[in-house]
Amino acid sequence: MFEADDGDTEKEHVMMKTVRIFAVLAVFTMALTGLTLAQQPNCRLVADIPFDFNVGTQHFAAGQYMFVVDYGDPVVRLRNTATGQTAMAFSIRGDDEQAGNSVALFDVVGAEHTLADLKAAGHAVSFPESKVAAGIAKNKGTVAIVASLR
Repeated sequence: MFEADDGDTEKEHVMMKTVRIFAVLAVFTMALTGLTLAQQPNCRLVADIPFDFNVGTQHFAAGQYMFVVDYGDPVVRLRNTATGQTAMAFSIRGDDEQAGNSVALFDVVGAEHTLADLKAAGHAVSFPESKVAAGIAKNKGTVAIVASLR
């Protein structure tokens, strides 16, 4: 009969430990990579807005803006590309199936323009604060500004 000597058993034990450590490191690396990817925005929309507008309680001058949307986060970041003015606004996920071309939608009440929705290739976010004010207004409209993906 064949008997394993203690040297082979010890080598197998060290080999199994090495495999376990490698497996743990591989899982840890994949988890870190996944977290890093999850922090990247899903899209960046750039639009030339030809009028002053509001997002929530914040006022913005006309200009070119970049909207950074991360669909796993309720906060949309926007930045005026010329002045560097930045802000954040809370959003809710919209009807993704209705989103087509990249566009920024504004509710218009009187002379006030308020960002209402951002839509891009299969994804959409809405800004609920503007929906309430626009919903109770008598003279209201909507303006769509075509945006480009970056």
